[in-house]
Amino acid sequence: MLSARVWRPSGRVLPTPAPMPTRLFLFVFGAACATAQTAPLSLDDAIRVAWANDPSVAALALTPELARAREEQAGIRPNPEVEFRGAVPVKGDSEWAVGVGVNQRLPRRDRIEPARALARLGGAAAELQVREQRRHVAGEVRKLYYEAAVLRTRRDVARRTAEVQRELRASLEKQRAAGEIAATELEPLAFEVVRAEQTLAFAEADFAAITHKLRGRLRLPVDAPLTLSDDLETLLARPIPGDIASLENSRPALALAAHEVRVAEAALALARAETRGDWTVGGGVDFERRANDFTRQLENEPRLSVSASVPWPRGVANRGDIREKQAAVKIAEAELAALRLELNAEITAAAAAARALRPVLLAHQAALTPGPAIPASLSAAYARGEVTSLQLIQARQPRFALEGDFLNAAARYAAVLAEAETAAGVVPAQP
Repeated sequence: MLSARVWRPSGRVLPTPAPMPTRLFLFVFGAACATAQTAPLSLDDAIRVAWANDPSVAALALTPELARAREEQAGIRPNPEVEFRGAVPVKGDSEWAVGVGVNQRLPRRDRIEPARALARLGGAAAELQVREQRRHVAGEVRKLYYEAAVLRTRRDVARRTAEVQRELRASLEKQRAAGEIAATELEPLAFEVVRAEQTLAFAEADFAAITHKLRGRLRLPVDAPLTLSDDLETLLARPIPGDIASLENSRPALALAAHEVRVAEAALALARAETRGDWTVGGGVDFERRANDFTRQLENEPRLSVSASVPWPRGVANRGDIREKQAAVKIAEAELAALRLELNAEITAAAAAARALRPVLLAHQAALTPGPAIPASLSAAYARGEVTSLQLIQARQPRFALEGDFLNAAARYAAVLAEAETAAGVVPAQP
């Protein structure tokens, strides 16, 4: 197999301080990883760095605060209202009345509790949204990481191929200098050397490009060193996701859909609680200037006033709103059932594609085993004059083609495996 530097943590567990808030942990972990990228970075560590540096995860962490504010607002009693009253006669100006009062609307408890429950559900969705965003980020990082592992192997193979062609050219040049072969026999090899060096240049450029893309997805500085610990051999050894015990835990999107059903049910309960309006009570002081019936003189007479406003008992006033909420519940339940079927089909298809490719790759994995520049039997035949230098040059071409075909298949398998693991919700331990 190709020799590559592989870093295996051997049970090392990243420290996760329990009392530290999630946002502070992510910031500290991201800063530590951003300043210590000289060590090889495993896939799990790369995903954690992306989580720590992803602004959307930090933004979603603030959602519970919004839910708590909405819950608090739903339980606050409305402010009192000050009412000013006045009356004057239509004819004449001998009598008038002025008054001031305070009115207070009394929200019903059976309406406040459903409103607060609906507000609380908004905060309950925050954790699910964070988990879904982390799964999405992990899938993006995994795809780039696997592609980088394959391109690094392709670069190593291209480098080895170029070295083999240079060794063969050096060997033939020695024979030409000794007068054993003609100079024209080296011309085909010159083209092969140029092609091998061109292939190596393209492979190095591709690996550099995918490394920059991965560095950008991790949101690391442009000049930050980035070394990957996993190689193609490690990728082929990764298990393919099997049957999922709990689809809701693996795919937060399904849990979010179930949460939307609960939100629709809570909204329906609130609409039913709002079929009756709230009571309004008030009190105040009125001053009336009127003529005394006995003395016929104008007198000021203060009065205390009370008032109460009771909703008119005329059936259900929000019948249309209730029917709308009932339809919303049915729609949410239908979307949940459809999403469950869709996710099961997605996971099954992705895993089946990976299982179909993996045995073929493992069976032909020996194609990347390093071998001698020229087989011993062919060297002996060339020394006896049984084969020409052109045949000697062409003897390695099938080997190079086999390596290229294997790496193309490995690239397809890496993409399929990344899709299968992302679909199954495979993520490292979350803080």
